[in-house]
Amino acid sequence: MTPFTLSRRAALALGAAPLVLPGLARAQAGDPVRLGVILSATGGLAAFVPPIRAGITLAVEEINAAGGVLGGRRIQVVEADDQTNPQAGVQVMTRLVQAENVAAIIGPMASGITIAAANAVSIPAGVPIVSPSATAPAVSQLNDNDTVFRTAVPDGLQGQVLARITREAGIERVAIMAVNNDYGRGLTGSFTAAFQGRGGTVTGSQNFEENRPSYRAELQTLAGRGNPQALLLIGYPASGGNTILRNSIENSFFPRFIMTDGMRDQTVVDQVGARQLEGMFGTGPGTAAAPERRAAYEAAYRRANPNLDPGAAFVAQAYDAAYVIALAIEAGRSADRAAIRQNLRTVANAPGEAVGPGEFARARQLLGAGTKVNYEGASGPIEFNATGDAQGRVEHWAVRNGRVTSVAQLAE
Repeated sequence: MTPFTLSRRAALALGAAPLVLPGLARAQAGDPVRLGVILSATGGLAAFVPPIRAGITLAVEEINAAGGVLGGRRIQVVEADDQTNPQAGVQVMTRLVQAENVAAIIGPMASGITIAAANAVSIPAGVPIVSPSATAPAVSQLNDNDTVFRTAVPDGLQGQVLARITREAGIERVAIMAVNNDYGRGLTGSFTAAFQGRGGTVTGSQNFEENRPSYRAELQTLAGRGNPQALLLIGYPASGGNTILRNSIENSFFPRFIMTDGMRDQTVVDQVGARQLEGMFGTGPGTAAAPERRAAYEAAYRRANPNLDPGAAFVAQAYDAAYVIALAIEAGRSADRAAIRQNLRTVANAPGEAVGPGEFARARQLLGAGTKVNYEGASGPIEFNATGDAQGRVEHWAVRNGRVTSVAQLAE
């Protein structure tokens, strides 16, 4: 499998690169189409990146093997690391947009980084971005001139599903620890409203700052208020999430744990302890894909990546992001940024001839014949709405026999 490679510019320091004038940046007919990818390869979300990167790589390799776009131009990926940090996210997006002259961007991963980088860089430049994992409701509220899209389902739906399965588990009282950013605050709000609407009580809620050595004092306060039956943790493993779990277990603060997508990773169980986390449950990005389409994607992914999980968080959404961008290029017969923006819904939304994972050659043939296509991906039908949000499912998952296991795919 061809690995992602950074260009010479991409290997330099993160500072903003000099502006490339549009006239000088115009690509020649046979040049590769440059696709930016911003991942959190270091920092709190780093554990999620290897399978996500592999999903994007698989999609790009399938597209290039099928002949590429625009009569034979290959997709060339330029990856950047935002360090799970908004300031670094702005810097690397500046470099991708100005110096690398990418046509579109997959990412960033985190909601706060997506909002910061989009407002500062991609929206003013008119560059389309498709995040596979930025789920905060605030992303929908950006004044983005229709440049910000996401294949991940927003947290409004996740909060509703999580409230439902929590009540169905017989839990009436919950304490919340949430990372102090757009993701944590937004998901806390959507869960709280839905949980209270179902007769539940949030006994206490605390926003925490990342990367502190201990959260014992906050946890002790939450555990002593209102007799909570479980702790809902909204965070990331490497920047506080695992520490909160360890502090809670070591001090017997909470009898049960509930998680969200930011903590849905097997490394959490492996590092904190399978016995201590057995029965933990939560929600994350789901799939509404037709069984045959999902099977085709998973088989291709496993052939290319036998040691990685095609069902890991946001992997299918990242794969689908690459496909919809490439199809938008082909549908608009242009790698111009404005043309990509205008055609993302054209290829992702019904009506149209359904095409799925691994079917880029067929999709290109249909588009060449003037037939509209409707991409139904590995994560399900994308169907971008007016604010660029995908419509989909939320996964109910749980730790069973020491493994993160999918339980159900839910719409509410």
